[in-house]
Amino acid sequence: MLKKSNNKGISLRSFKIIKIAVAMIIAMVASRSIIVGGFILPIITMAAGFLIVFYFKKQVKEVMADERDYEAGGVAARWAIQIFGIAAVVIMFVLYAYREINPFYEAVAGTLAYAVCFLLILYSLIFHYYEKAKFFRWKTSYIVFAAIIGIVVFLAGARLFSGEDDWICRGGEWVKHGNPSFEAPSVPCKK
Repeated sequence: MLKKSNNKGISLRSFKIIKIAVAMIIAMVASRSIIVGGFILPIITMAAGFLIVFYFKKQVKEVMADERDYEAGGVAARWAIQIFGIAAVVIMFVLYAYREINPFYEAVAGTLAYAVCFLLILYSLIFHYYEKAKFFRWKTSYIVFAAIIGIVVFLAGARLFSGEDDWICRGGEWVKHGNPSFEAPSVPCKK
């Protein structure tokens, strides 16, 4: 049972238990869905989990963090971005250099390059937004972040699921559609 705090909200301890429970449910649903080949259910579960955690976070009336936590979080974020960026670029160059050994290395290298670029652009946009803001406008922030995430998801989905330059399952065989840069899938075609 959730413990109520003295000021008509849930306690910080109860909120932490809720976060752990939501994370466990998302992990179970996502791992089971990936095993059976479903990818829509984990996305829906993650979105629902985010909304549940967000709702209960608003119910906590205790102090969850102070200025020192936010300052430490900012420093940790900068270090994490710098370390990830440098490591990913080094790994990208190594994989790209060995693309003749395995053609998939080039795809992984390209993915790392785009991930680093996206991370740095996103960090720069968010940093610029907060640097110029006279005060935090939280509702505007949520709209901006939601719009950025929505655009990225839409563009990635349009590219990944467009079916161009891919292999399509027809009559139990993999048929080339466009000009895919990779071999036909090794899993059996079941349509």
